[in-house]
Amino acid sequence: MVATAVCLALILLFVTNMVFVASARTALLCIAVLLGLLARRHLSRRATLVLLAGTIAASALAWTTSPYLRYRIADIAVEYRHGHEDISRASTAQRLTYWRKALHAIAEAPLTGHGTGSIKRQFERAATGGSSLDAEIVSNPHNQTLNVAMQWGVLGVVLLYAMWIAQLRLFLDEGLAAWIGLVAVVQNIASSLLNSHLFDFHEGWMYVLGVGVAGGMALKARAGRQP
Repeated sequence: MVATAVCLALILLFVTNMVFVASARTALLCIAVLLGLLARRHLSRRATLVLLAGTIAASALAWTTSPYLRYRIADIAVEYRHGHEDISRASTAQRLTYWRKALHAIAEAPLTGHGTGSIKRQFERAATGGSSLDAEIVSNPHNQTLNVAMQWGVLGVVLLYAMWIAQLRLFLDEGLAAWIGLVAVVQNIASSLLNSHLFDFHEGWMYVLGVGVAGGMALKARAGRQP
């Protein structure tokens, strides 16, 4: 009971921090996906409806009490419209520009890609003087699939998705370790829409350690159940 209360208090502190202090929009997407996963795996239909109602109520409360959260969400449209004029407020426009240039590079070498470490070179080729955003040169398109496809083409994407599918299948069993591993994999897949966390130092190693340890525990538990 005490452990449950401590965990709930920590969850509340983390959510409060995201709502009022430092809100990452990718994290908000992941929260929604993970709540859906929780309902699908562990809750009855009635409990799922209670969770949904509570989530809607909490979201409404956060929206009305946090000007910062409203600013972060409303700023998506501003970033899209004015990103080419003001790169300091261009997060949404930046991603769309990165994705457009990445797709163009992928179309040039769709099967095997341009090679490891080639992303920055492809953005250098695509840089123009139209605006500071069009001239920006980066080494990360902020999408895991595009990141892999630019370097290793469709073959790399097939391997990436095969890895995710294999890890999801590994964690379909019951138990705490399987649940932790499943959460780690689903969170990574959701965040991959807007980031390339597998190739980021901190997020990448957290994923390796989380999936590695949970995977080992899940395999051990599975072996223990076999006759």
